[in-house]
Amino acid sequence: MPINITKTEQLRLLDKFLVDNPELEELSAKLAVFNILNTLKIEQAEIRHSNVLAWLLDPEGSHGLGQSFVRRLLSSILIDNESGEIDITPAQVELIDLSDVEVYRERKNVDLLVLSNSNKWILLIENKINSRVSKHQLIKYYESVKGEFPAYRIIPVILTLEADDLSDVMEETGYISYSHAQLYHVAMHVVRQRKDRIPEDAKVFINHYLTALRRITMQDKDIEQLCKAIYKKHKDAIDLIVEWGATTQFVSAVEDFMSTNKKLVELCSGPRWFWFIHKDWEKKMPPCSNSWKHLSKPYPVACWFVYSQRSKKIGFIIEVGSIEDSSKRLRLIKEFEKEKFNIGKKAFRPEAKYTRVHSIYKKLMILTTLNKLDKLSMNFGKKVLQP
Repeated sequence: MPINITKTEQLRLLDKFLVDNPELEELSAKLAVFNILNTLKIEQAEIRHSNVLAWLLDPEGSHGLGQSFVRRLLSSILIDNESGEIDITPAQVELIDLSDVEVYRERKNVDLLVLSNSNKWILLIENKINSRVSKHQLIKYYESVKGEFPAYRIIPVILTLEADDLSDVMEETGYISYSHAQLYHVAMHVVRQRKDRIPEDAKVFINHYLTALRRITMQDKDIEQLCKAIYKKHKDAIDLIVEWGATTQFVSAVEDFMSTNKKLVELCSGPRWFWFIHKDWEKKMPPCSNSWKHLSKPYPVACWFVYSQRSKKIGFIIEVGSIEDSSKRLRLIKEFEKEKFNIGKKAFRPEAKYTRVHSIYKKLMILTTLNKLDKLSMNFGKKVLQP
């Protein structure tokens, strides 16, 4: 791995990558082109994408597309539908009047509801870009909409970046899986057909939206070819940047985590680990451990986060260290056992020094994981470290 080579070799790799790199300069120039969504930092924001999609789906919208976008999108969604449970065909969609279509945002907590009263159908769209898909959530949305509109045909859709990864969700929920890449191609087709009817200001905005879709779905062939060329030519340097970048992200997440959790006491930190306790714990357990020389204070119990570059996971660990008085350590271990922590037999031996009474690893966004696991540590503090 590049991170294991000498510092001199690492610097040489970075020099070769940054200096006289025409492909990198061209890529930077392409990415620097002004884009409204990128400038507003909403290029991957689900709410903003849903807002734009709602605007495009509205036949009365100021985009000049009329019924064409909602018609083409609905036909595209239905054409590959194999469930057999939706009794409306793409051919029927091409023939019906869609002028009465109404579009709702966050009705019944659903991202998008597209409703036609005259045709008695509802297009239910749950839009996911970065967040996960919950089967229970999808079923709840469908049942809620069905309860309000029992006489309507409902077409439930999951709109995601990776539609092919949702076969199990589709089978269990009855939703149709549709990708943002498919959405992009439908939008491009409609815009090309109707370009003469689109107002100039709307045309500019739609082009910015299509560029954003092209980026997040990796449909931009020029950028794709540049990225492939750069990686092939500078693979070791890029691997090095990615590896160091991940640790930098962890350090930044820890800083944000500490700034929003004022009652935590930092004991030690590094590029891939962070040790801490809660201030309330500090009042109830005096320093008495003869281990963990790297910590600022030798408390008998500590919590820590660790980031694994290999597995791309964040770990949260509660650990009991070595205590001079082994009888005190044993009493502490028994308190953990009373609170239903899974304690191994070795922890009860007089010579035991280190015991991980709890550990959990999550492959999630770093900051999200830190905040979620922090709640676990605080609950533990309320249970075990009582006066």
